[in-house]
Amino acid sequence: MDEKTVEQSMQLILHSGTGRSMVIEAMQQLFKDHDVEKARKEIDAAGKEIGEAHDIQTSLISEECDGRSIEKSILLIHAQDHFMTSLAVRDMAKLMVDMYEDLRGGKA
Repeated sequence: MDEKTVEQSMQLILHSGTGRSMVIEAMQQLFKDHDVEKARKEIDAAGKEIGEAHDIQTSLISEECDGRSIEKSILLIHAQDHFMTSLAVRDMAKLMVDMYEDLRGGKA
């Protein structure tokens, strides 16, 4: 595996993991302080980290589409797994915030 792909894989893991952790922390804080708007802002901030990961993934896909062979290693597969999990956690958290708000009687 070439050095560039290793670096991209590690960055994909880093940004995805940071974003996912931020989302989980936002949800934990929501359940403590019941501040829906704060949770939404924190999830949006996490989305910026996840967006960084998306940019890396897009770069890898573009390189392969342009004819550069990208070695499919366990590290790259692991990085993709982190990214996809982060997307799912973020999307589910957004739905949970909406549901939480509805169950608490709408906007405060």
